[in-house]
Amino acid sequence: MLETKPRILVVDDHPALVTLTRHKLIQKGYEVITAQNGQDALEMARSEYPDLILSDVDMPIMNGFELCENVKRDSKLSKIPIILVTSMVTTEYIMKGIEAGTDNYLTKPYDDETLYAKIEELLVNPPPPINSLETAEVKIEGKTYNVLADYSHLVNLLISTYKNTLAQNNQLSKMQSGLNAANKELELTKQEHEELIHNIFPEKIAQNLLAYGTVTPERYEDATIIFTDFSGFTKVVPQLSPEELIESLSFYFDRFDDITSQHNLIKIKTIGDSYMAAGGLPERNATHPIDTILAALKIRDFVRKFSEESKNSETPYLPIRIGVHTGKVVVGVIGKKRFAYDIWGETVNLAARLEVHSENNSINISETTYERVKDFFVCESRGAIDTKHTGKIPMYFVERVKPELSEDDEGLLPNRLFIREYNNLLRTNNSN
Repeated sequence: MLETKPRILVVDDHPALVTLTRHKLIQKGYEVITAQNGQDALEMARSEYPDLILSDVDMPIMNGFELCENVKRDSKLSKIPIILVTSMVTTEYIMKGIEAGTDNYLTKPYDDETLYAKIEELLVNPPPPINSLETAEVKIEGKTYNVLADYSHLVNLLISTYKNTLAQNNQLSKMQSGLNAANKELELTKQEHEELIHNIFPEKIAQNLLAYGTVTPERYEDATIIFTDFSGFTKVVPQLSPEELIESLSFYFDRFDDITSQHNLIKIKTIGDSYMAAGGLPERNATHPIDTILAALKIRDFVRKFSEESKNSETPYLPIRIGVHTGKVVVGVIGKKRFAYDIWGETVNLAARLEVHSENNSINISETTYERVKDFFVCESRGAIDTKHTGKIPMYFVERVKPELSEDDEGLLPNRLFIREYNNLLRTNNSN
């Protein structure tokens, strides 16, 4: 005749813990059934009649104390031994469990051998029948508990709980040195991980990703997008090795990163030889059109000056086209394993078309952006230019900072008057 395996009902609302415990008990030779809360466990106990119940205390719908009380007061189930598992090693928690009728306690974290020993002890020496017990009034720390247990059962339970706490303390003491070393290593890994997140994403987005693992999409009524693209890049690519290609793009894009960050823009992405950044997000502000044009002027100046230096450099000189547009966008993070911070909307598409219709080392802006920056920069109207899928769009070339607002002859550096007007715009925005 085949020997019947003892059946244990494991109750916990954390699937990972249930899976782990179930695996360990099966390996030990037990049959295991599971439930995710006290109510489900009670129904399962009535239909399956397990040999023992191993239940967590803190669960939704019906907690471990309530489950224990219901089982012990059911004449058909009262003989089933119950072990309650809790991370709260307090007098109140222990006494609430005893009052509910638990037969033993496990406090988290516990080692496997302690778990197996308590299960085996209760299977070999099951608790006395419920109708043989008397209610005893127990006062501890100013609270009164009505305990349904005989003297020996109560003492054994308290001694068992005490032993479990001692064993737990010994185990924790042994683990402490190893944990300290592991914690230091984990802290370094965590810092590296967080630094990487902060380097890839804007601060506000990084904080949300680290805290919640996701970012709520947002609609921005006002943002400025800048697109850049290198003219003649496809002709240069075949002449470069993979290493030289990456080094060349890095040479340009690293400088673009420096410039955009200096002017309160965030880099969105690069696609091939295209570079995309945005102003006015994730932190909203009123100066993003001006910030974007200042960045565009410096990017253009960097590329122009490199055209002379490139004669003695292995990095090829690549003229740049720049497009800028201001409007509405939707911002969010997509992906589960590889996060990507991105923006969508017609504003993005129009900024890309403005870049296509720009010229070498020129900054081409929309009329919307022009109206926001015309008091600060010298702009040249290009008239309405026909664009694919959009029709005729008024466009403007940005030449420089206005002479009366510029600190230098090239029109790159704002003077005090420029900065004063810029700060006035900031104050106006803050007051709104």
